[in-house]
Amino acid sequence: MIESIKDPVSGELMEMAFSEVVLGKYDVQYYYSENSGLLKTQTPFWLNEAYEEAISDKDIGLVRRNIRNANILELIISCLSIDKNKFLDLAGGYGLLTRLMRDKGYDCYTTDKYCQNIFAKTFEPTEDFKVDVLFAFEVLEHIDEPLNFLSEMFDKYGTRTIVFSTLTFEKNIPSKDWWYYAFDTGQHITFYQPRTLALMAERLGCNYYMLDSEFHVFTDKKLSFLSSLVITNKYFRKLYSVYLRIKRKLI
Repeated sequence: MIESIKDPVSGELMEMAFSEVVLGKYDVQYYYSENSGLLKTQTPFWLNEAYEEAISDKDIGLVRRNIRNANILELIISCLSIDKNKFLDLAGGYGLLTRLMRDKGYDCYTTDKYCQNIFAKTFEPTEDFKVDVLFAFEVLEHIDEPLNFLSEMFDKYGTRTIVFSTLTFEKNIPSKDWWYYAFDTGQHITFYQPRTLALMAERLGCNYYMLDSEFHVFTDKKLSFLSSLVITNKYFRKLYSVYLRIKRKLI
């Protein structure tokens, strides 16, 4: 049965794009919005089953990705001169990224209602906790109402700056062999184009800066020309990374 699904970004009705078997047993419909470029599943009734294990045992790149994310965050934080700020990793899983960031000297915390915090147990937000910057790595593809989610997180933690990852696509809907669909785990339910994220940032009163197809920044702050150049241009990021490595060795 085809549902009447509204685009959570534009509010307009979405068109069914295709159907596929999720978790090896559920026939799930995927819907697309030409207006925003968003692709998402029907109402995800299978999520409780999908999250019986918060982190899939098929995820063999977890540690490598967290180390990479910590290095990317160090570059962004240094470039924006926000080293002394307070940071919170949303849906931080085992707390590994927070542990890595704290080991680098950053005042970082973690929270995840679905997963046990192993590596940063004493660094969880208390009631009325406020931060300067949010992190959300591999989160938005799990969220059915991403605009509402980000608005709630901004209000709850008193910031309008977030550094996040989600793999984007452009123009054509990816074929079913796109690995990011993760049909077998059932946890990825929403997929974005850069123009989708740009529209979301606009609705949230933020500027959107795209590092590449996977890493993104929303902030209500206007970055300097040099900062935006470093963040959005891979060649300048490489040069800045070299500068940071040399700087660390000299300290």
